Amino acid sequence: MPGRYVVRITGKVPYGKACELFFATPDGFQPRPGQFVHVLCGGGGRILRRPYSVFSYAGGEASILVRETGSGSRWLMQRREGEALDILGPLGRGFQVPGEAGEESGRVLLLAGGAGIAPLNFLGLSLRERGWEVLVLWGIREGDEYGRLPEALSSRMGLRLATEDGSAGERGTVLGLMAGMSIKDFRAFYACGPRPMLAAVAQNLPASRLGDLQVSMEERMACGIGACRGCVVPAGDGVGYLTACRDGPVFGGKELDWERVSRRT
Repeated sequence: MPGRYVVRITGKVPYGKACELFFATPDGFQPRPGQFVHVLCGGGGRILRRPYSVFSYAGGEASILVRETGSGSRWLMQRREGEALDILGPLGRGFQVPGEAGEESGRVLLLAGGAGIAPLNFLGLSLRERGWEVLVLWGIREGDEYGRLPEALSSRMGLRLATEDGSAGERGTVLGLMAGMSIKDFRAFYACGPRPMLAAVAQNLPASRLGDLQVSMEERMACGIGACRGCVVPAGDGVGYLTACRDGPVFGGKELDWERVSRRT
């Protein structure tokens, strides 16, 4: 059940321009892949929490992946082991994981853009535990942006890396990696990253496979519980909107209007 907790940081691993923060989880804190925590970033007059997808969870300990994008994330990256964090969570709707209803195992494709790797790491580890074969396509700007994280990921699951500057992996983007693949052997598709990337992934899939896609939407969130409606995304009915924090952040491929998603800046 979601709740408000003050947790202690138990570890910190630097990854280039990002870091993984570990914290001890209280009793009853059991996140699903794709859910997030809303973190209060202290000091500097900040009153709005920042949402962070759960990056990993096991044995009474969870982690988030922090990449500096502003004052709140900068404050988080400066935290040290033993310090406290004020969090709300786990919040939102997570991924539907194959195997929970007894499905046979198979191959799944995970597509990540930048920090969109965060919820997909937790998902990929959960799928591997259930016997699924996982391949991750990850696009980042520069080879040193996330330090040794690509190497760490490749030891846990299949990984193909693309960098915009060509300094690591293949030159290009995650969409370029996807375009050169045959997708017919994959049972399901999961994606997280910038809005244009997600729209392109959905629009490049055959209409018959859109129901096999789940996406985690990266949106700015204020309340985290659907009250302020500051994180709405276009619903698949062509007219309405859904809240990323409460109705999502994970949505099925047919739940969103991808043409309107692609037009939003």
